[in-house]
Amino acid sequence: MKLSKKTLAILAGLTIGMSGSAFAASADSFTDVPKDHWAYQALDYLAQEGVIDGMGDSTFQGGRTMTRYEMASIVAKAMQKNPSNIGDQAVLEKLEGEFGTEIKRLTKRVDAHDKQIKELQAKTDKFKVWGMMRAQIGRDNGLGKYASADGDAVKDLLGGRNGDYNNRFYMDLEGSMKVNDHATARFTIEKNARYRDSEAKRYVRLSADGTADGKILDVAPAATHQGLDTYEFDQTHNGTISNIWVELQLGPKHDWYTNIGRKWNGIGMQNLLLGGVVDGVATYHPIEHGHGWWFSGQYWEGASNWHENSDLHTIVPLDTWSDRTTEAGKKDGEANDYKQKWAQNGINASRSPIVAAVDFWGPLGKYMDANIAYAHLTQHKYSEANPGGYYTHADAAISTDLKIKPFKNFSITTSYVRTNGLKEWGNQSHPNRDLSIRADYGGTDLNKVGSWGLWARWQELGALGDFGHDDEWATREPTYVNGSKGWSVGFKCVPWKNVEWETVYHSLRENFGIPDGWGYWSGHGVDYQRHILRSMLDFHF
Repeated sequence: MKLSKKTLAILAGLTIGMSGSAFAASADSFTDVPKDHWAYQALDYLAQEGVIDGMGDSTFQGGRTMTRYEMASIVAKAMQKNPSNIGDQAVLEKLEGEFGTEIKRLTKRVDAHDKQIKELQAKTDKFKVWGMMRAQIGRDNGLGKYASADGDAVKDLLGGRNGDYNNRFYMDLEGSMKVNDHATARFTIEKNARYRDSEAKRYVRLSADGTADGKILDVAPAATHQGLDTYEFDQTHNGTISNIWVELQLGPKHDWYTNIGRKWNGIGMQNLLLGGVVDGVATYHPIEHGHGWWFSGQYWEGASNWHENSDLHTIVPLDTWSDRTTEAGKKDGEANDYKQKWAQNGINASRSPIVAAVDFWGPLGKYMDANIAYAHLTQHKYSEANPGGYYTHADAAISTDLKIKPFKNFSITTSYVRTNGLKEWGNQSHPNRDLSIRADYGGTDLNKVGSWGLWARWQELGALGDFGHDDEWATREPTYVNGSKGWSVGFKCVPWKNVEWETVYHSLRENFGIPDGWGYWSGHGVDYQRHILRSMLDFHF
């Protein structure tokens, strides 16, 4: 029988032995096969056709004795090729007959391995873990106001309590557990680890009988930095499971994306109406024929229900609070009259609102995006009969966001929120309004080393301007702050793959518009300028 050149190439390759580890694309991939070797052209042809592979270490090892299984693997690969492209069919059929038993055994092995791989992939897909670790340094003049030198309990309570997130190691660990094709259980674990002595301070609450009740008499450093990393002092970031919820895909098309449980949630492009951990349910759905628009319906309550926090009444005794508000109430009318009732109602005061909201967002042409939301308080509303309800007196809020992209890599976002709460709060001109304007240039891609971005923001957050948002690590508005306004700038880049470095600076006036002679705030110096500089290195995994 006369053999073609292609068949001779096959046989030439077979005579010097070969293996089955897939990686070669040509004979140049084999570091131990010189171009002047007599079999180089045959090997190059077979490697390009995918009939032969190397040993997985860039070598071919042509002097090695080949097993019958390796020979059967080569024949099987050759049989899968078009006969017109890979030698004479008759020769290949004879080779198949010779090594048919080995080919069948190899086929069974491959099928068994494929099954094991699929089972392993199914198991790994069922449980996944990811997140990031942050190393952070910074300075903040909001630090050190835990206790005043003159023992002023109100100043202790209201004067910048959250200045201890500057120098820390932080981890956000997230996980998912697949229930079925349309349901996934999720969780997050967050951990702070503070490492600077000046930030390791905490309240020491002492009274004449030696209990931890009553007025603050002294403040002392924690025995270790871990003292501030416990549940008592950091209920959200102490290493316990902070959020847990289920993600569902409901409806006949499985396009009603629904979350049930406790999780961080936001409404609006800058999360002004809502941005924090809530308990509730939220569903998201693309509007059919809506040209890219989406709808969301949500029902939630803030996870930190204020009446559960007894610090307010432990640090500032009710009799002291009541005396101040009663005297101030004679001057300031409804707002301070409410504070008096708040104090009289004690620990049941100031319930976190339960809110129903609808949200719509999508594009307005090629260079503009919009977000419109409405929220209504359904429970814990303030009234004369319920003075322990939501303290702002608001029961409705609207939110609008507009993002304009005038040219490539640059955008301007304006966010506005307004509630129907109290219209007077100190000297604030718009206490029931939040306004934020942000500009962004560029951005980061964790897979693209060298990518970078700049941003700047001006904002004015009224004391009563929303239903609840977080404080972005005590830079946006620390606990008990009645309004915040100022500007912020930031720079971020990707120095290495999956690593992001960001440095931010904030200049904020907090408790702005709170004058002397205004209730229990009077004369306590809580209206002050705050400067924050922080640098963060985030390692994503």
